[in-house]
Amino acid sequence: MVRRRVLALVAGAAALYLIGTWSGDGLLPKAKDIAEVKLMRTMAVDKGEENGLLLTVSGDVQKDSPDSQTRPPMILNQPALTVFGGCTRLQENSEGDPEFGHLAECVVGEEYARRGIEDLADFLERDVSMRMETKLFVVAGDTGEAALRGAASQNSAITDYLTSISKNPGLGGRNPWPYTMREYISQQEDNGVALLPALTLEDNPDFDPSDREKQPEKILKTAGFALFQEQRLTGFLTGEESQGVSLLTGNDVLDAFEITLKSGTVAGIRLIDTKCRYETRFAPDGTLEAVTLRLIVRGDLNQLTGAADPMDEETLREMEQAFCAQIHTVSQAALSRSQRENADFLHLRRELVCRYPLHATGLTEHWDTWFPNVALNVTVEGQIQRSYDIDRPAPEKEVRRGGE
Repeated sequence: MVRRRVLALVAGAAALYLIGTWSGDGLLPKAKDIAEVKLMRTMAVDKGEENGLLLTVSGDVQKDSPDSQTRPPMILNQPALTVFGGCTRLQENSEGDPEFGHLAECVVGEEYARRGIEDLADFLERDVSMRMETKLFVVAGDTGEAALRGAASQNSAITDYLTSISKNPGLGGRNPWPYTMREYISQQEDNGVALLPALTLEDNPDFDPSDREKQPEKILKTAGFALFQEQRLTGFLTGEESQGVSLLTGNDVLDAFEITLKSGTVAGIRLIDTKCRYETRFAPDGTLEAVTLRLIVRGDLNQLTGAADPMDEETLREMEQAFCAQIHTVSQAALSRSQRENADFLHLRRELVCRYPLHATGLTEHWDTWFPNVALNVTVEGQIQRSYDIDRPAPEKEVRRGGE
């Protein structure tokens, strides 16, 4: 009986210590008023003074009750030496109680990205309150803080824009571009090269300075891809290069093309399917000499402005050849940029190692030497159909070949 009483007293003392009744600062997490918790949805990291950084976080638009008027999102920032230190100080010093467990996006400024984002990657990978599914974006020519503040209004927060951007072709198609922290780290681990979506911050034409809270001052637009080598931003891929990357990786299955025919007729074609086959040539000593990417594409004719007859065989042939030529141009632009930078952002080595296991050792050990000099070629085979037109379906025909 005495032993049981002693054990009960010891257990009670331990419980009092854990909840902080004696010391005032227990080991268990402090109780929080749910009404005071502010869920942060987007984080921005920018270059700070010397080797430091500036951390900025934003929540959703605020609404005190279902019937109350919305207010602009809470935006907080904190200079620090590390992302972890910035988050900790924000939680200690800010009004309310900011929490990061629902963080969905992270936006980094260009200057910080050029310095290197390995500390951000390390924090998101290690911290138990962070998620590896956090989406990453780079603001070209500006800061992440400017993006968070510029996109904020009484009715919107930056997370609304980023959610919408994530549904764009190439990012939110059937095969979305890999741009979460998990996938970024996977790309870096493969060969030290990774691509992330780039954004630009532009003036909002609907912004009214006399009523600043109604409309955001800035709008975000996609601007190709940001190229990272060894965790540092080294440049951007825009225009044909970014289109080629999306197409070669199978992530831009909803892209649209406008083709002008010799007669002046303009055809609007939507790319609906892309397949890629690889062909290689190795020297007798095992050196990789050439790689050919054979693209097989399929498009839908969505509009035809002009007098040309889409059922005419010669017109179809001209459209398909022009369609293939455009795809060849953007694909070759991406491959050429990859070789100039000696940055295998398409991860061709990984693909070839899987397809040619007998050459895996040579590809792994000598890729950095072989890649800048290997002959990279693209050929395109394409077909345009009218799948939506039941009354006048496109006739069956041989797949056209072009763009070699």
